[in-house]
Amino acid sequence: MHAPGDGMDDAKKSHSGEKRPSPIIIATPDVQQAVETSVPVSPTMKPKRQATLLPSVFEGRPPVLLFSYTVACGAVQRPMDRAVLADIDGPRIFYSHTDAVHEYNAVLNILRQGGLYRVRPDSQRWLLLWSTHPTGETLRSLKPMQKTNHFPGSWHLGRKDLLWRNVARMQKKFGKEYQITPQGYILPKAYVAWESARVRQPSAVWIWKPCSQSCGRGIRVFSSSITSEEAKELGKKRGIIQRYVPNPLLIDGYKFDLRIYVLVLSYDPLKIYINDEGLVRLATEKYSADTDTLDSRMMHLTNYSVNKSSPAFVQNKDNRDKADVDEEEEEEEVDDEARPSKWSLSELRLHFERNSLDYKAVHSGIKDVVIKTLLAAEPPLQAEWCKLLEKEDSEGWAAQGPSGANRSSCFELYGFDVLVDRDLKTWLLEVNICPSLSSGSPLDKRIKTKLVADIFTIVGIRPPAAMWKRSRGSIKRPSSDIIGLDDADFNISRPCTLTPTDLAKRKAKIAACQNPTDALAFFDESAWEMVLESHDQDMRCGGLERIFPTSTSKQYLEYLEQESYWNLVLRRWQEAGGGENFRRNGARSLVPPWVPQQVCFSPT
Repeated sequence: MHAPGDGMDDAKKSHSGEKRPSPIIIATPDVQQAVETSVPVSPTMKPKRQATLLPSVFEGRPPVLLFSYTVACGAVQRPMDRAVLADIDGPRIFYSHTDAVHEYNAVLNILRQGGLYRVRPDSQRWLLLWSTHPTGETLRSLKPMQKTNHFPGSWHLGRKDLLWRNVARMQKKFGKEYQITPQGYILPKAYVAWESARVRQPSAVWIWKPCSQSCGRGIRVFSSSITSEEAKELGKKRGIIQRYVPNPLLIDGYKFDLRIYVLVLSYDPLKIYINDEGLVRLATEKYSADTDTLDSRMMHLTNYSVNKSSPAFVQNKDNRDKADVDEEEEEEEVDDEARPSKWSLSELRLHFERNSLDYKAVHSGIKDVVIKTLLAAEPPLQAEWCKLLEKEDSEGWAAQGPSGANRSSCFELYGFDVLVDRDLKTWLLEVNICPSLSSGSPLDKRIKTKLVADIFTIVGIRPPAAMWKRSRGSIKRPSSDIIGLDDADFNISRPCTLTPTDLAKRKAKIAACQNPTDALAFFDESAWEMVLESHDQDMRCGGLERIFPTSTSKQYLEYLEQESYWNLVLRRWQEAGGGENFRRNGARSLVPPWVPQQVCFSPT
């Protein structure tokens, strides 16, 4: 639950007579220790918030805001050696959090600690908008430096019927390679097809889910042996029926699933990051395949909201790193009475190692499922982007808003729910486009607060020029001859200046190169700008791992209707060695001399 009053506008709270909050603590860049970010003020004044800037790893490029981890979350602090404290007397920076979405402490506390102040959405002074899906009006009014936390149309992932429709389209085209989620039927339209499957498979077990519900609400598990009357009644309801995975992998007899946190920074180029930690959610009754147990929700459903009310539910206190506990100690801890009902992925990896299970293979399968799911949903998201911007579909992600909205204006966090079967195959259950960031337990607080800070840092919120020009440290305003920066407004990346015809020719040349390093010779200035920004993101990713594009992304080309120029650029860059090409050795010769030098090689 969020703290009382967290939804109150900061401007209102300053007049509410509330107790003065404790100073925010962050790690400083020079001494790596906590310092107060407030300055001495009178008892009637609120302490000022101080932003922290993260310079680019390339010379001459502007900084972004750096969001450190709160002390209370218990996460090991991210490296802060590159950080520069902004001038506390400089301009204020703002975010907006609308009432359309739930308020989480993990989000609000990180933004406040990061030095941002809350304003109303209609003020248009904010750099970050945390809300539900942007409307056409919101999208068309976005300025180049503003970012919002949802892509329009991502309900094509979040709604169970639309998700199945997108995956089924790819299954029909690619067959077994796209069997990443159990066979499904959207009711009532596909009732006849499901009824036929039910009759053909008398021993099958099915699971019915409402299309737009979450937290396990409305879910029902049943066998093919239900009566025709029951089947007809179910067929009248709007929802999706899927095959129930019959052989789930168990942890000491309990069914479990995984909540995997996935961040998409853009869809063109497609940039996918997966968090290094996630949640393992266990049922609270031991599993049985007996069909007489199908009504037992706490056996067959792993949702936290379902199992938290069970007397057998055990909170994970997250009071120490399980990986540092010796084997004898760990065995003493994990008896049935003490076993937490929610684990971290690190704890799952340790469990796999001790039971001779291949965690690496499972994690690789998860990445594959994530990539294929996002590739399946990208076309309808692109169509929605053009629709809201009132552009032709042919413009795709290149369509821009009249105020400057572009393909990098949105980002989105997804919660992928994945099941692992006894063959270690990973199955997609659903995708949450508004995953819970509740921090009701120490484990949740650590994982989710750290995740939010990493997201806001990698997204790259650009502070006003007046802020970083006045900041302590060596950040200087770049000269206008550095690529990707306009001297009038450093927030705007230089657009591609090639005509569609020239772009097609250059794309063909890059694609035709047998040696990926040869392809770099055909990169224009906008392509190098894309490379620089992508590498800068990798260098500030925290606990996020880029899973697309990588040097092996070529295996997914067949699933793209057409590889875009920007996807091609980043794929070929990764195939050529990626960021290693910026190091001062022989590889640097592959980078044109006018591209900025990388001056820092320490990731944050």
